[in-house]
Amino acid sequence: MKTFFTLCFLLMPTSWIWAQTSISGKVTDTKKEALAGASVYLKGTYDGATTDGDGNFKLITDEKDTATLVVSFIGYENSEQKLQLGKPITLTIVLAESKNATLNEVVITAGVFEASDEKRTTILKPLDIVTTAGAGADIFRALQSLPGTSQVGEQEGLFVRGGSGTETKAVIDGLIVQNPFFSSVPNVAQRGRFSPFQFKGTAFSTGGYSAQYGQALSSVLVLNSNDLPEKSQINGGINFASVYGGYTQRWEKTSLDFNGSYFNVGPILFNLNSQNIEWHKAPQGYSFASNFRKQTSATGMLKVYANLAGNTLGLTAPDETTDSGKSTFGLKNQNFYSNVSYTEAFDKGKLYIGFSQSFNKDDLKLDTADASRGDSRTQGRIMFTRDFTNDVAVSVGTELHTYEYKNQFDEYKTSFRDVYWANFLETDVHITHKLVGRAGIRNEYSQVIHRWNVAPRLSLAYKTSDYSQISLAYGQFYQNPNQLYLYINKKLDFEKAEHFILNYQRIRNDRTFRVEAYYKSYSQLVREFMDEPFDANAYRFPYGRTDNSGGGYAQGFDVFFRDRKTFKNSEYWISYSYLDTKRLFANYLAKVMPSFASTHNFSVLYKRYFSKINLQANASYTYSSGRPYYNPNEQEFMSAHTPAYHNLSMSFNYLTSIGGNFTVIYAEVSNVLGTQNVFGYRYSADGKNRIPTSPPTYRSVFLGVNITIDKLKKSKS
Repeated sequence: MKTFFTLCFLLMPTSWIWAQTSISGKVTDTKKEALAGASVYLKGTYDGATTDGDGNFKLITDEKDTATLVVSFIGYENSEQKLQLGKPITLTIVLAESKNATLNEVVITAGVFEASDEKRTTILKPLDIVTTAGAGADIFRALQSLPGTSQVGEQEGLFVRGGSGTETKAVIDGLIVQNPFFSSVPNVAQRGRFSPFQFKGTAFSTGGYSAQYGQALSSVLVLNSNDLPEKSQINGGINFASVYGGYTQRWEKTSLDFNGSYFNVGPILFNLNSQNIEWHKAPQGYSFASNFRKQTSATGMLKVYANLAGNTLGLTAPDETTDSGKSTFGLKNQNFYSNVSYTEAFDKGKLYIGFSQSFNKDDLKLDTADASRGDSRTQGRIMFTRDFTNDVAVSVGTELHTYEYKNQFDEYKTSFRDVYWANFLETDVHITHKLVGRAGIRNEYSQVIHRWNVAPRLSLAYKTSDYSQISLAYGQFYQNPNQLYLYINKKLDFEKAEHFILNYQRIRNDRTFRVEAYYKSYSQLVREFMDEPFDANAYRFPYGRTDNSGGGYAQGFDVFFRDRKTFKNSEYWISYSYLDTKRLFANYLAKVMPSFASTHNFSVLYKRYFSKINLQANASYTYSSGRPYYNPNEQEFMSAHTPAYHNLSMSFNYLTSIGGNFTVIYAEVSNVLGTQNVFGYRYSADGKNRIPTSPPTYRSVFLGVNITIDKLKKSKS
C-alpha cells in the first residue's frame, strides 16, 4: 500500500494558474477556418486551455522569463513557439494539415486509436487519472471507469472482458512489471505501486494487442515514462496518511531526481473512516525512488529508474473454516524494481534497448504458521523499427526473461526457475489512403514447461469519413500457467485465447464516440481435480491433479463517449459494457460465469473547472450488476449473485499560492452515499453460516496539501 495516498496530489486542472501572464489568441487552419477543440499548453507545465467554437483560447500562467507554447489538433502539424513572458500576449496561430494524417496516426485527448492494438487503446494522461473521483490517484482504479473492465474490490488486478486479474500485464517502457500491485491481502484489493505522474501517458488495450507484447490472455497496460523534466524544482506534501517530498535537478541535457515517502494509514483515517476490517497493525511503510535522464544525442535518450519500498500490516480476517470464525494475517513486504532503457532514432529507423530487474519478498504470519513467498525477474529487450517506404514499416525484436518463484509454509517449501524467450516481427502497411493493415507474429519458449508457441496477429482499419473509421482485429495469445500450478506440475502447457474484434469510432469537435464488439475464445486453461468439496477461497494453495482441459468464452460489446465541447470548462465521459462469459477452469465444477465477472458495467465521470474561484470539482458514478458466487445450499453451481454495485464519489482541488509557490489543497469523498457493497460471500463447511466479503470501509474521506517550489525562480530584492 506504499502509494496509497502519495499522489492524489499535483491535481492541477489545465484552465487556471496563479496570475502572472495572460496568453490569448485564435487558432485557424491555412484557409483561416477556426479550429475548435485544439489543445493549447505551455510545454513542460500543466498550464493550458482548449479553443472554443470560434477557435479562441485564453490561459494564465505564473511561469517566469520564457516558455514554449504548443498547439495541437487532430490531423494537423503541431505548432511550437517560444514566448517572452511578463506582459499580456495575443497570438494568431495557423496550423497546417499533417502530411502524415493517415488513419494510424489519429490522436485524441482521451486516447489514441490506431489500426491495431492502439486502435482500441485509450490513453489517459496523468491528470485524467488523478482527477478521477474515487480512484485515489491510482492508475488501475482509474482504468475501471473505462469500458471492458469489471468492478472487483476484494483482490488486486485489472479484470478485462471476462478475464482474471492475472490475464492483464503492466508494461513500463517495453518491459513487463513483475509486481505492479502491492502484495495480496485477504479480501482487500491492493493499489498499484506506481504514480501516474511518472508517465507521459497510460495506454490501456482491451484486447487484440500488438505482437510486441505477450504473456497476457486479455489485455496489456502500456506505461511510457517521462523524458527530461522542464525545470528544476522541489515538491512536497502531507495528507491524512503520508508525508512525501522530492527534488528534481535539470541540467541542459540531463536530469536527476529523488523522491521519498512515509505512510501510516491508521492514526487519522481509521478514526475518520469506519472500518469493516479488524486491523491489529495499521498499514505503514516507506519508499525511495530515483530517476536519471540523459539526452545522448538529438534523437537519443537514456532513462534509469529505481525504486525501493517496504511495508507492514496485520489484520484479523473472517474465516468460516475456523471455530472462532476468524483468522489472523500479518505481512512484511520488501520490494525493489529498476528499469533502464535507451532509444536512438536513425534515418528511417529507431533502436530500443531495455533492461529491468525486480525483487519481491513477503514474510507472512498466518495464525500461528510462518510463511513466506518471493519472486525475482531479470529481463532484457531489443527492438528495431525501420520505414522501408512511405507506406511500409517493419518492427523486429527479441526479449529474454529469467525469473524465480519461491513459496514456504512452515517446513513445506516449493520453488522453480524459468527462462522465457520471445521473438516478434510486425509490419505496418498503408494499403491505400483509406486502408491500413498490420500483420505480426510472435513466438515464445518457456523452459519450465519445455514448450514453444507461435501467435499470429492481424488487424485492418478503413477510414469511412474524415472523422470516422472501422477496424477489424484477430490474434492468438498465450500465457504461462499460474505459478501456484507450476509448483506442483511442470508438464502443463500454455493457456491460450483467441480474440476477434470489430470496432467503430468517430472523433469530431472534441467529442469521441466508440463502440466495439468482441468474441474471445479460451482453451488449454488449467483445471484442478480434487476429492474435497469446492473451495471458493481465492488465496488457497492447489494440491490436486491438474491438466489443460479447461476452456470457455467471453463475448459482448463496449460503448465509450467523451465530450469536452458541450459544457463550458467541463468534460464528461460515459462508459458501458455488456459481457456474456463462461469458463471451466481452476477448481470449478462446471462451465459458468466466473465470480469476478458481471454482465453490466456502467460509469459516468464529470469534471468542472471554476476558474474564478480556482477550484476543480470532479464526480463519478459507477454501477455494476451482481456477480456470481458459490452457495453450497444451491443445487446449481455458482447460481447465486451479489447485490448490484453502486458508488458515487466526489473530489475537489483548490489551487492557491503559499509564499509564491504553487499549492494544491485536495479532498475526496469516496462512496458518498455509503452504499454497503458486497463482493461475495463465504460459507462454513455445513453451509449454515455466511460471511460477506465487504470493502475495507463503506465511505472514506481524504484530505491533503501539495506544494511545488520552482527553485529557478529569482528571489525578490
